[in-house]
Amino acid sequence: MFAHRYILFGFTALFFACMLISGSIASDTGIDSAFIDAGCSIDGYRLNCSSLGLEERFGCMQISNVSRALENLSPPLPLVECLFLSKDYNSHEGIVREGCMMPLFRRYIAKQGEEFKLIESIEEFQSIFAPVETKEVAVAFAVALTSSLPRYDTSVPEGYFPVTSSIRPTYAKETEGGYKVYLFDSELCGCGSHPYYAIEYLVTKAGNVTELSREKVYDSTIQICVD
Repeated sequence: MFAHRYILFGFTALFFACMLISGSIASDTGIDSAFIDAGCSIDGYRLNCSSLGLEERFGCMQISNVSRALENLSPPLPLVECLFLSKDYNSHEGIVREGCMMPLFRRYIAKQGEEFKLIESIEEFQSIFAPVETKEVAVAFAVALTSSLPRYDTSVPEGYFPVTSSIRPTYAKETEGGYKVYLFDSELCGCGSHPYYAIEYLVTKAGNVTELSREKVYDSTIQICVD
């Protein structure tokens, strides 16, 4: 059977491509009741916080929920993601680069009491949530500061096939200098089959996250182009 080929353009297409690629691994995000209670509403795959003026105040192209792994951060502040579109393709105006050709960056909004605070850099995130003193917090840092996600179900995602004989679920273990954390990520941008990788990170107690290794674990016959 010949592989199908789709050419996708723009932010809307980018989102649906993300759903097609990463949606094969079940989402681990959850509704943050603190933001709902404050006045945000659920709008499909994202949150509408226009009643609070958060999108305009913090320059968010969209606001969405974070991974449940971030619930283990200390202090346990309610968080949501703020997707920011920069005017400069070569800028570094956020915590994680999300876009392909579009300079999209992930930032976070924290709710502290009745106030909302924008966390727009790794250094700001570390100043609030470091030091990293448990395996659970190490996983939270690795998820928050990279594009990777935890996965505890090692069944093959729909539309993919395994390319390695053994796949371990997400784990964290203490090691010299911090914690080793095992997460999963997909190759989103460009043309191809957009495989999944298992990635091992080192998370230091100061909250620095460094990739140690990656291994392709799932691949697909479907060819997609994402710009």
